[in-house]
Amino acid sequence: MSAMTAVSPTFEMTSDVEPAGVSVASKSVHEQWRQAQRHFATPVTRATVAHRVSELAETWRQERGASSSFADLVLSPSYQRIIGLGPKAIPAILLELVNQPDHWFWALHAITGVNPIPDNAAGDFRAMTKAWIKWGEEQGMLD
Repeated sequence: MSAMTAVSPTFEMTSDVEPAGVSVASKSVHEQWRQAQRHFATPVTRATVAHRVSELAETWRQERGASSSFADLVLSPSYQRIIGLGPKAIPAILLELVNQPDHWFWALHAITGVNPIPDNAAGDFRAMTKAWIKWGEEQGMLD
């Protein structure tokens, strides 16, 4: 019977290992990850947010057709993409509301978390439009 001996691994310091214990390979992977992150954070288009909102708004109108269903209005892919643009889209949405009043209330509320519509105006399209436009002017988003 042979005696078992404990074998302890030995680690050699090679040129691949930095003094802090980070290998060159790890640094390379990290740099590739950072480059990918920058790539995906860069806009795919050079179009301004206002132009993008305008394009998506037109597509939204075509997608929903004459439907008056609330779900059709706000769950449309283009409408959701506008919401996905976030706070930078608010001035453009407000401008859409001024130039071509439509059901932008859900998007504005979803992005801002604000509801400037007084209780007595709920359901009154014109009053709701005026309330949001007034809010936009007060916030300095419409000049």
